[in-house]
Amino acid sequence: MLTSVSPFARGFALLLALVALPLVAAEPEIELEGGTKSLRENIRQHLTLADESCKTPLWRLHALLTDAENEIAVAAQALGFYELEYEAKLRNDKECWGLDITLTPGEPVRVKEVRIEINGEGRQDDIFKSLYDKPGIKIGNRLNHGSYETLKARFGTLAAIHGYFDATFEHSQISINTEEKSAIIELVYNTGNRYRIGVINLQHDILNESFLRRYFNFAEGDYYDSDQLLELKNLYNASNYFSVASIAPNLQELKDNKVTVDMQLEARKRREYSVGAGVDTDAGPRVLLGFEDRYVNSNGHSIAADINAAEKKTNALLAYTIPMRRPAYEFLRIYTGYEKEITDTTRSYKDTYGTSYTYYQDNKWLQTYALDYEREDSTIGTDPETSTDLIIPSVSITRTKTDGNPYPLSGWTLLAKLSGSPQSLGSDFSFVQFHLRAKYIKGFSFGRILLRSELGTTQLDDFSELPASVRFFAGGDASVRGYDYKSLGPTRDFSGFTGPLENPKLADEVIGGNNLLVNSIEYDYRFEDSKWAAAVFFDAGNAANDTKIEVKRGAGVGARWISPIGPIRIDVAKALDGDEGVRLHISMGPDL
Repeated sequence: MLTSVSPFARGFALLLALVALPLVAAEPEIELEGGTKSLRENIRQHLTLADESCKTPLWRLHALLTDAENEIAVAAQALGFYELEYEAKLRNDKECWGLDITLTPGEPVRVKEVRIEINGEGRQDDIFKSLYDKPGIKIGNRLNHGSYETLKARFGTLAAIHGYFDATFEHSQISINTEEKSAIIELVYNTGNRYRIGVINLQHDILNESFLRRYFNFAEGDYYDSDQLLELKNLYNASNYFSVASIAPNLQELKDNKVTVDMQLEARKRREYSVGAGVDTDAGPRVLLGFEDRYVNSNGHSIAADINAAEKKTNALLAYTIPMRRPAYEFLRIYTGYEKEITDTTRSYKDTYGTSYTYYQDNKWLQTYALDYEREDSTIGTDPETSTDLIIPSVSITRTKTDGNPYPLSGWTLLAKLSGSPQSLGSDFSFVQFHLRAKYIKGFSFGRILLRSELGTTQLDDFSELPASVRFFAGGDASVRGYDYKSLGPTRDFSGFTGPLENPKLADEVIGGNNLLVNSIEYDYRFEDSKWAAAVFFDAGNAANDTKIEVKRGAGVGARWISPIGPIRIDVAKALDGDEGVRLHISMGPDL
């Protein structure tokens, strides 16, 4: 279909074209040929001529072209080309000028020798050893002045980090032999004396200074090391007492080979209240309430209360925490808690009173030694409710290593716990239990793989005495997907019963087991520049009362939305054994 254009539209289009002309104005063209790409780029960056516009008169361009001779030589020598020759031709086109440069770089100068000498107190210090072993300049490589300056900067960086504040170069040069096309690098560095920690000025307003100094990883008189200052700063920031921790040497007060260290700690708000909500298909919709008093007294004691209430599972915990000798690495906790859990075949109501000692090893493993008193009223299937009183000592170790991202591409986590209940301490019966959880994540250019494993075993004389919370079950969001929460495990044993059952449903009641094994493999693919990822997975496992585990399998697909607190997962899983069908799983939280 033909349409006519009004004179006004044609005039408006012409006006737009005239206005747009300056936006596509011509620019000078500088063409370089010959040599390496890095050589051409370095010369282009050094040319003052490249900053001129099309309006620059020819007389000025010719003057700048004369100056360019030195600029080109400097740019070439910086990359080891000391015999470079070139031809430059200036063009004067109708719209703008241009410049053509043809390079003949010649044979480059190569590094023949690197001589490094360190004098002063740091002569034997291992921190400078990397300069000898890996200077970043290889014998036989083309000379690069940038690499030379980088090496020199490393001397100063190492000296500043480790307290050699008076360090300086006694001699630094590159000797060029143009005939041999070789270069000898010579660096003589005098570290002077290494400074020690002098007065430590600590500014704060909420806690005892004697308590705060228990965080110190250095003392007055120790050698200065900025890495230790950074570590201390991180410890204060992670302590939950302070919003900002500033720690720095006062380089204006260098005296008698000592440096003053100034610290300033800004307190966090003492009390905090929190309200939240969440959802998962194991427990259903839930409400989270929290309260924290970060410093009950000037010795850093704290108190916290948390409630996680859902239809199927509710937890409440009140804990009083006491920092120990090394507050950043060890603490004592006194607590009481309540837990309610209702599944299709079990009901459990448990009160806990206990104390624990937690200690971070230097290798980042977290150890917890605990002693709990648990009183539990539980119902298994159609059995009458039973009450148990157990005193349970336990020891657990855990560690998580991750790249720190909400959607990690590498890392692992492991939790191992050994617990028991000796009847000799007053428990209703004795048992010993071991429980292990592990997860591993490995990222690739085409996605990531997640491996998950869980196993457990319990040793006791009479399994029927074990309350619901101590038994093993499988199934659910974090177990074998495709099956309902804690719906997998041994059922009642009627192998010795010959008559008809009054209630046939008894044979299908899952009563839990004393052994557990669950494994999972998952592949995730995150869409480029998106907070969404797709997943496929396969889970397998079950609980049992012996080593012959009847494995139940589930597989499915899912979607992940990467939130700041970790992925929110939506999975559709198919049970591959039995008649469970397809089940939806929703969960949220960190991957590790």
